[in-house]
This record gives sequence, structure tokens and C-alpha cells, in this order.
Amino acid sequence: MTQVDDPHTRPPGHDGGGPPIALGGAAGIAPGDVVHEILAIAHLGTIEEVWQRTAAALRRYGFVRVNYGFTRFRTGLGIGDPDDAFFLSTHALEKVKAFHETGLYLRSADYRWVRENVGACPWDWVTRERAAGRLSPEEERTMDQLGAGRGRAGMTISFAVTLPRSKGAMGLAAPKGTSQDEVNALWRAQGEAIEALCNFAHLKLSQLPMPVPSGQLSDRQREILEWIADGKSLQDVCVLTGLSLSSVEKHLRRARDLLGVETTPHAVAKASFLNQLFARNSAG
Repeated sequence: MTQVDDPHTRPPGHDGGGPPIALGGAAGIAPGDVVHEILAIAHLGTIEEVWQRTAAALRRYGFVRVNYGFTRFRTGLGIGDPDDAFFLSTHALEKVKAFHETGLYLRSADYRWVRENVGACPWDWVTRERAAGRLSPEEERTMDQLGAGRGRAGMTISFAVTLPRSKGAMGLAAPKGTSQDEVNALWRAQGEAIEALCNFAHLKLSQLPMPVPSGQLSDRQREILEWIADGKSLQDVCVLTGLSLSSVEKHLRRARDLLGVETTPHAVAKASFLNQLFARNSAG
């Protein structure tokens, strides 16, 4: 799992304390400006740039904490190997680790909602579901274990599945002291624009090169995998790169280790899923 703690996306004075900022209204974004933000995001070339721009735009609506998760390796009801899931957060890294390393979220009713639905869900949904007796015993236990960490108001957005085995979602947290009724009122007024912004950011993030879980593929490793993806044999790769067979095999072995796979075809597939092939982390 990739966890990004980006201090540049934290609003000054809103690291969990202080008075709440306004939701919507003067703090919001005019409809024409939403188009401007989406267009600006479209021209960005790195995950860091897209994330910072998106978090800053959401902050203008009043959401001071943002979490984003995406996987291309979903299996059954789970997200696959957590190390292969991509996660961004404006929370402190320590809090993110503590939350996800327990695995509690994957047993929660919130995760079930994300898995089964597309759209936006208010954070008091799970409380209402429990009061109506619609949570399983495990979901109730998980809710109790999550405890005080659920105190804020906010919204969860579950994105449509665009590719088999993929799933993405984003959580938007209002400042402490903000009621869910206030967030719901904002959503009635501007939720469509906010959801459009988040959906576009998700689509942009999901098509940019994602980090390799165990490190970074070298240019040579990526080049060799790209030639193999093009259908070239190892002998062809030696001719095309000017490398010996032993050197090509060494680069492939290192690439398999970094990607956490056992075979070269699996390495090509996984690197492709991570958008690491035929792509570069730069704009244009």
C-alpha cells in the first residue's frame, strides 16, 4: 500500500483542531470554476500534482481531510494484496498506518457500501443502518472498534468500476465541530459539482504511473518489459538493447522481485496494471 502524507495539502490551522471553516458558500467554487479546476487537473502530469490540486479544490468547499484509495487487483470481496492498493491521504502518515494496518475498515459496513454502490454516502449512514438493525454482528463489532475515530462529519464517494477487478473510493472529512446536517446541506447545493471534480481526479489518478510497491523500476527494466510486452523474444531484446542475455535476465529478475511476481509474463501484466509501461511520470 502506498501512503502519502503531503503537508502541502494541509490547510494552515486545520490539522485536526481549531474552529471549523465555512462549508460551501463563500468557501465554495463557482460552477464555472469547477470546469476550470477539472481542465487544470487534466493537464497535470504527476500523481503529486493531481493530488495537491484536488485536495486544494476540496478544501475550498470546506473538506479539510481527504482520503483516496484505488486497486486494480480486487479479488472477491477484498482488495487483493494491500501492498498493491494505492492510497493517498492528507492525514498524518502515522494515523493512516494505524487505521489500515488493523484491517478493520475492510470488515466495516462503510467498506461494504463502497463495494456495492456507486455515488456519494453521508457518514451518518452507518449509524442509521445500525439503529435500523441492518448491520451484521461483525459490522457492529467493527464499528465499536473504530470508535472515536468516526466522530467527524463527511461524505464517501464510491467510483464506478471502469476495468475488471478495479475499485476506487474517496473520503471527504469536514472540520471538527461541523455537523452532518451541514455537510448534507452543502451536498444538496453543490454535491454534483464536488462529485464531478472527484470523479475526474480519480480517473486522472488511476491512469497515471503508480508506484511499484517494493521500489522503482529502472529505465532499463521498464524498457525490457516494454519490448517483451511488444512480443519480442529475449534474443530480440538483446539485439535491440545491445545487452547480453545474462544482463537481460538479470534486469528481468530484479524487475520480478520489485513487482513481487514469479514469472516475466506476470511482471509485464502487473507493470501494465500500474501504468508503468509505455508511460512516463511527466506532463505532456
